[in-house]
Amino acid sequence: MKTDLNLLRVLVAIYDTGSVSAAAARLAMSQPAASAALARLRASLGDQLFVRRGPRMEATPRAQRIIARTREVIQVIDHEILPNPEFSPASFSGELTVCMSEIGEAVFLPALYQRIRAEAPGARLRTIGLLPAELEGALYEGRVDSILGYFPDLRSNFIFQRRLYSHDLTCLVRQQHPIAGPRMTLDQFLGMEHVLVRDDGRSQEMFEQELATRGIERRIALHTSHYMSLGTLINDSDLIVVLPRAVAELHVRSANARIVEPPFPIRPYDLKQYWHRRFHHDPKSIWLRSIIQEVLGEPSTPPASA
Repeated sequence: MKTDLNLLRVLVAIYDTGSVSAAAARLAMSQPAASAALARLRASLGDQLFVRRGPRMEATPRAQRIIARTREVIQVIDHEILPNPEFSPASFSGELTVCMSEIGEAVFLPALYQRIRAEAPGARLRTIGLLPAELEGALYEGRVDSILGYFPDLRSNFIFQRRLYSHDLTCLVRQQHPIAGPRMTLDQFLGMEHVLVRDDGRSQEMFEQELATRGIERRIALHTSHYMSLGTLINDSDLIVVLPRAVAELHVRSANARIVEPPFPIRPYDLKQYWHRRFHHDPKSIWLRSIIQEVLGEPSTPPASA
């Protein structure tokens, strides 16, 4: 049997009002439409369902047997299936998982944590790092609520993205470095030894590609996987490190370091937040995305699939 579930509303309305016309008025439909719905119900269920007794339509035994369960079905549909459940940050006590690089933790995490803590004091915020090949699967499975940073590999049509702001790279040296002034020459850039940082972000890879396009090869003296140790590394050396400007500014505030601009322009790149299409309309995801955008982002275009 195939029955339009909306017909069940007609069944309940006639049962409650004892009248096809009154049921039609309750459901904001015409009397002919209500009569047609009753006819379809009768055909589907093989029962008259209602018979006229004086001015009222009285339920048959079949209608009386099914009315309580019919109300339950409508209740479930109206209150559990059709509405998008609300999300209450104040009462949320679960975990929010955000994927970001070491740089992201240094730049994004303090302000984001404070805002989430203010609105959802019971929430547990967790940050993780993932390999590029793991990102889409983690979003799809819900193991990660959001990914923040520069992740050009996330190009699937199932991934939504929204720009936070544009960022760029600069150079960091110690305060007493032989290179003086706010900008170095290309000869100075090539003449000094460099630190190459290979973290889990992609900005250095982008920079290496730009150097290759320009036919420039640096003198790499040290490879490292972390940005946070750079202040100590360059303090007693003449090493140069190319790094995201926000991280350079952190070291300037906390270490014996200063920023020197590179000898050629380095194209900026967009930092974004990413989420999976499966969770695009999920209330918790919507709330978290709005928090991220308000705390970390600039006014930008509406979200789009990657």
